[in-house]
Amino acid sequence: MQQSDANAQQPVMSLAGIGKSFSGVPALTDVSLGIHAGEVHALLGENGAGKSTLMNVATGSLTPDTGSITVGDETFTAMTPTQATALGIAIVHQHPAVLPDLTVLENLRVALPTSVFAGRPTNEVAQELLGRVRLNVHLADRVENLSVAQKHLLEIAKALAVQPRVLVLDEPTAPLGSDAVNMLFDLIAEWTEDGTAIIYITHRMAEVRQLAQRVTVLRDGHVARADALMSEVTDDELLALIVGRRLASAFPEKYHAPSDAVPNLVIEHFSAEGVHDVSFSARPGEIIGIAGVVGNGQEELMRALAGLAPHEGSVVIDGREFSAKQLLETSGYMPADRHHEGLIMRLTVRENAAIAALKRFRKGPVLSRRAEHDLVTEQLRALAVKAPSLDAEVSALSGGNQQKVVMARTVLAQPNLVLAHEPTQGVDVGARAELYRIIREISSQGTPVIVASSDAKELEGLCDRVIVLSRGQVVADLVGDEIQEDRMVHTAVSSTTETLSTVAKRDVGTSKLSRFLQGDYAPVLLLGVVIIGLGAYILGLNDKYLNAFNVSSVLMLTTALGFIALGQTMALLLGGIDMSVGPLAGVLVVIASFHFSGGAHAASMLLGLAAMILVSILTGLINGLLIRYLKFTAIAATLAMYFALQGFSFILRPTPGGNIDSAVSDVIQFKVLDMVPVAFIVLLLCTAGLEFALKKTVWGWRLRATGSEEANARRVGVKINRTVISAYIFASLLTFFGALMLMAQLGVGDASQGVNYTLTSVTAVVLGGTSLFGGRGTFVGSLLGALLLTQVLNAMFFLKLDQSWQYYLQGLMILVAAVVYSVVRARVKHRVSAA
Repeated sequence: MQQSDANAQQPVMSLAGIGKSFSGVPALTDVSLGIHAGEVHALLGENGAGKSTLMNVATGSLTPDTGSITVGDETFTAMTPTQATALGIAIVHQHPAVLPDLTVLENLRVALPTSVFAGRPTNEVAQELLGRVRLNVHLADRVENLSVAQKHLLEIAKALAVQPRVLVLDEPTAPLGSDAVNMLFDLIAEWTEDGTAIIYITHRMAEVRQLAQRVTVLRDGHVARADALMSEVTDDELLALIVGRRLASAFPEKYHAPSDAVPNLVIEHFSAEGVHDVSFSARPGEIIGIAGVVGNGQEELMRALAGLAPHEGSVVIDGREFSAKQLLETSGYMPADRHHEGLIMRLTVRENAAIAALKRFRKGPVLSRRAEHDLVTEQLRALAVKAPSLDAEVSALSGGNQQKVVMARTVLAQPNLVLAHEPTQGVDVGARAELYRIIREISSQGTPVIVASSDAKELEGLCDRVIVLSRGQVVADLVGDEIQEDRMVHTAVSSTTETLSTVAKRDVGTSKLSRFLQGDYAPVLLLGVVIIGLGAYILGLNDKYLNAFNVSSVLMLTTALGFIALGQTMALLLGGIDMSVGPLAGVLVVIASFHFSGGAHAASMLLGLAAMILVSILTGLINGLLIRYLKFTAIAATLAMYFALQGFSFILRPTPGGNIDSAVSDVIQFKVLDMVPVAFIVLLLCTAGLEFALKKTVWGWRLRATGSEEANARRVGVKINRTVISAYIFASLLTFFGALMLMAQLGVGDASQGVNYTLTSVTAVVLGGTSLFGGRGTFVGSLLGALLLTQVLNAMFFLKLDQSWQYYLQGLMILVAAVVYSVVRARVKHRVSAA
């Protein structure tokens, strides 16, 4: 595309002298880059060269140590994601910045400025955004149930929504099938025609040559070559710049098995969910490739061969037939989604590499740390893994280096069968050659290897036999010279194969029932049924169960616990916990006992209320500051506050004392119709307001986004520190309202009475369906959980059970709830993924 001289000379965005270090290790050193309107600027380099770090600086996710960013006529030393979006800078991350516990629509709403939706129906705008990238999913689908490719398309749709001046595409084609790739290339042509500047990060040289006008190469955090015109540089020169040396052929020489060689892998009439009657074999030294348009059974076949799904038919390795359980124990599976299935992101590089090979490190009844260290180090060195240390968290590595760790774990485990699904996704050209060599070595040593890849060129260069799948069935079995990229693609896209089982299951994931069962309100419905059922059972035993006094008592107790449970819900939605709510309620009642005693003046009462509110705010503030700025875990921070508040309570009131004025208690416990406490009505209104805010406002989306995936929430502009600290303050303020109810019920300042509310509130919230891992839950469920716990406590009187039964029943309820919720969601999710 031809540009004016002005455009050619004046970049739309410039990065000058960017430097960034992590724990003293330089990731970028004096990097400068100029991006011009209407051009595709390729950014190349090995994994760990600094490409993603540079783009995170450019889009506000990271703050540089040195350097500046100029956009138009404005220069910044650092930006936030919100500023970048306002300036028209958008990024499609290599690992999509999506929030798995939120729906498709909620992901769009939390990531995009409100101006995108202004003046038009929200659903209409969202459907239009998805339509631009041909993403056919329901807006109410939870994102965790989308495929990797669908998540990537959602990320692209988010980027397009802001009509960017500068668009960063980080490995955009890695998870996409050929149709989606062609669509993306067409869109790139449209964007550049309209003047959008595109920074394109990829490891696929063919894409660079096809799309880019300019190229910059990074190596080890430095600029190896800047702003070169593609017409003036050859592929060989680029590869040499990327890896620092000239590369030989990317693919190792293929194996030529003797014609009379006996197969070491025989798969016959293999069927699983999404796969039907697949048969093929391989001789020692051969690598089998699985080709086809993405979503035609490749993943299902690989997972079933790994023993992760039941199958019919036979899998024979070296003359021995393996069951699904045996395959699970002895196969080495490299999944395409390394973040969620391939790695344990909170464990170290060493632990992730060693976890499948622990038997190799045994010395008697214990593991040898030296043997583990030596073997892991040797394997990671062979793969040229770049990591700060073996004990660095694997999440700190670049995407390609994470993939190498997955490969290292597979090799160390010495499996009977190696299954590699998209093994080079996000891996640089130098490391790809090394991975291909290792895959070939594994095969040549007699271990069967199956590689599934959306890159037909990769299969052509690496594999000795390629099976092409369509609709879960084999439509071609290519060997030798038949293995050609164009033949694989043509066979896959021209096949008319269709299976009834596949068609029948396709709508499961989009049904309203499936979405409801996966959603947050299924536990609410279940709790409602249990509460009504338990009430009907007790009423059948004793007709006094629904008299005014008993109903009033249950609702009053529910109100105290309900407010505290609402506060606890705030913390759990963040993926945290607030252990301090119980002692906080206790200390607030103790403070009240000094100001609300009989004959107290209005001024004293107002002073008492102010002191209670101030203590509540300070408690939440300190909890939030400890968690966000001193890096305490939530349980450590709030447990420290638990003991501090409890100790303070006993200092103020070593023994119960300070009777609460009965007139104050009567006002707090005022009832309408002699049955329903006004405070309970206030609790209902508060719950309804919080529920609306949680599901329909930016505050609620950001709260859940933080608990769902903090790193991705930060990428889309959520102010994490502010969100967490404010949530803990709100949690303490809601506990304040619970303390008012507790004050009226106790009628005396007692330092020992609040502590039980900590675990009881957690129980109520978990019963209501809120996840202990954050991101999903409801305030309505927490309220019903509080009501059920109070109802159970009340039922013990009518059932004439010992008080110890309240603990047995609470434990049983939370166990049953956890099992029911997890099993139902897992089964529905499995049906969705198979559809």
